Amino acid sequence: MNASPVVMEREAQVEVGQKSGGRVGRQGPEERVVIPAMWRVGQFVIIGILALLAVWFDKTGWQSASGETGAADSQSVVDLAGFAILAGLVWLTTPTAAVIAMTTFQEALRRRWMTALLIFALVLLALSTFFTWMQAGEEQNFIRDFGIGFIIIITLLMAIFLGVALVPPEIERRTIFTILSKPVDRMEFLIGKFLGLALTLLVNIVLMGAMFLLSFALFKIRREGFGPAMDSSNPLAHPGLMFDLANMAKALVLQYGQLLVLAAMALTMSLLISGITAIVFCFLAYFGGQMSSYWEHLQGHANGEHGAALAVPIQGMINMVHFILPKLDKFDVRTRLVLDMPVGLNYMWKAMGSGLIYVAVLLAIAYLVFSEREF
Repeated sequence: MNASPVVMEREAQVEVGQKSGGRVGRQGPEERVVIPAMWRVGQFVIIGILALLAVWFDKTGWQSASGETGAADSQSVVDLAGFAILAGLVWLTTPTAAVIAMTTFQEALRRRWMTALLIFALVLLALSTFFTWMQAGEEQNFIRDFGIGFIIIITLLMAIFLGVALVPPEIERRTIFTILSKPVDRMEFLIGKFLGLALTLLVNIVLMGAMFLLSFALFKIRREGFGPAMDSSNPLAHPGLMFDLANMAKALVLQYGQLLVLAAMALTMSLLISGITAIVFCFLAYFGGQMSSYWEHLQGHANGEHGAALAVPIQGMINMVHFILPKLDKFDVRTRLVLDMPVGLNYMWKAMGSGLIYVAVLLAIAYLVFSEREF
């Protein structure tokens, strides 16, 4: 009588674990999958485009466009480091990592709680214009605040809860043996998981953002029409509907950058601590990161810049917290939306570049922990 497929698979997993000394996923060079030449060509093309964008940003892109704020008109190595990190991520994305990413994306779509949360968000965003009576006279500001804030909350929950549940369930269900017993490197596995979550968050924020922008546009057209064009002679004139839509779209792009930071943090923390603790830590890091300007001010007080310096241990603790926490307040531009101030592309990339550096550090930590993990 033939053995059942489950028993045979379990025996194969044990045999693989014995051959590798209990360290599944340590393939030799002969077991590596050769990356197709066309895939490498595509990577070179994308990296070339990123290099051209980096050169453009280094020359003129860091300057504010006409009519936009000049507060971000400065240049640093951090800005260009974001392009290098994106190029590295493109190079590490192999066909195997892409397959894992698509599988992760499909698994996320099958989660009922996420689908229910998305449908709830879409319905509430579509009906957001019916709640303008709560702030009479400031209807547009209310819709902007409500829509952007609501999208931030919903996508924040998705990023943290999905990120924490990426790898631990694979270990608990022992499916990690089946995956890593194949020619799959642990780096490819982590990159694929992260990219799958990034794709899931992108689809969700695009759907919610489209619904929100459509609701806002219909409300404004019904009330005011398309609005006046930009009038340089009258600084008090409103720029118009297209300005509002472009500004809010930029705010949503920045929110996606913030989500990538939180997704990488949730993935890394899930490998270091338990799921519940990782969730709590991510929420604390989010709220702490939103107050990075406060920590910077507190750091100045601790070091004696505004009076007597605090004790050395307290200084060290404050400096460490300020250094470790992500600067998430750079991604929040709701104040500029309410004041009808433009969001410059140079400011956007500065925030995205710093976020990509944080993502790279977190993924590197996750790989170091995961590569030494015994299964």
